[in-house]
Amino acid sequence: MNEKRVLLAEDELVSATYLKDCLSALGYKVTLANDGKQALEYYLENPFPVIITDYEMPGLNGAELIQELKSEEIEPVIFMLTSHIEPKLIVNVMKLGIYDYLVKPLEEQELSIKLKRAFEYYEMKRIETITKRERQLRLEGHLEWIQWKEKMVGVGEFNRLNQNLFESLKNSFCQGAGFGALVTLLKLVSDAKVKEGDHYKIESDLMELIQINTEMAEKALKMFADIDLIVSSPMQFEEISCENFYEQLGMWLKEIKPLLDLKAQQILISDPKPNHSKYKISYNVFTMQNAFKEIIINACKFSEANSKITIVTNVEHDWFKCVVYNQPVVNADGTYGVPMQYENLIFEPFYRLSKNVFDEYGTLDFGLGLSYVDSCFKKHEGKLSVHNVVDHSELSEKPVTKVAFQFSLPAYKI
Repeated sequence: MNEKRVLLAEDELVSATYLKDCLSALGYKVTLANDGKQALEYYLENPFPVIITDYEMPGLNGAELIQELKSEEIEPVIFMLTSHIEPKLIVNVMKLGIYDYLVKPLEEQELSIKLKRAFEYYEMKRIETITKRERQLRLEGHLEWIQWKEKMVGVGEFNRLNQNLFESLKNSFCQGAGFGALVTLLKLVSDAKVKEGDHYKIESDLMELIQINTEMAEKALKMFADIDLIVSSPMQFEEISCENFYEQLGMWLKEIKPLLDLKAQQILISDPKPNHSKYKISYNVFTMQNAFKEIIINACKFSEANSKITIVTNVEHDWFKCVVYNQPVVNADGTYGVPMQYENLIFEPFYRLSKNVFDEYGTLDFGLGLSYVDSCFKKHEGKLSVHNVVDHSELSEKPVTKVAFQFSLPAYKI
């Protein structure tokens, strides 16, 4: 998450204005709260990586605000703002569990150094939290698979009336649970077979499952072959200006226009920036086209009907950056978009957040599309990131949660 957002809780107008101006000059996006209660409301509405709070404020003071913030799942990096330098007070402030303290009047250089380190620390803690959650999800998923497999092996004869079992198997194949489930299916076939002369008779439902799995496996193997080709084979690259690459993206978008009509969606793309003509990238046309289309089709599949998908491009710090924003449908667990613990997992083979199958889009829906995208950008020495953002620009009473999918490619001056 590259947002340089700071929440400032300060009730003294002069001090608040000065500090906000200093932070803005350093490149930070500052939200000012007049007291602790307002600061907490702002934070709960859209969590901030870094918070600077005064110690003495009306209503909810600095210490009380910190206690509320410490109960959050991912704690922000907190600075305490104080005009006192007594050792005893400083010790008491640090015992609250804050990251550091700032003594008025502030020096801009000191502020710059401390804020830079604070954001680095926040990102480190955030990655650590994601890693722990991923580990837990993997263990839970593995345990569920073992329990399900043991249950299926002990089923015995296939019972046509056991619709739960049938639906479980059908959904398992359609949702990309993995080729390991094939072993369970074959065991069921073995248990349910009836010998008639030189032939075996099996349930038609089981035969349909085998046919479904065969088709899915063929598509999956084709995708595996494409990914392997990217990873293990030399790739031919050609240079193109960022200006022309921007136009290329527009052409690819036109090719998938029929898919937008399925849910009456629109795509809005930002205007090309003046510096697009001053930089170039190296890319493989075929794999990049497939990867870009996969990103956009994913945005279409998992977006609300009649919604807009926004694409913003820019060249900065020697990178061509493209961010795709979409308004996601609600997940099965009531969450929206890509929860933090899944930001890396979704790029792994067979991992899917949604359990739906989108036949109308003609996609595999086996959890391999983003693995292809990931392999493509690694070959291009590019970068990928995906996370939820809160959009306050929509004309609605409440801010809207959107998914931001960003890819970056190395850019070189022409």
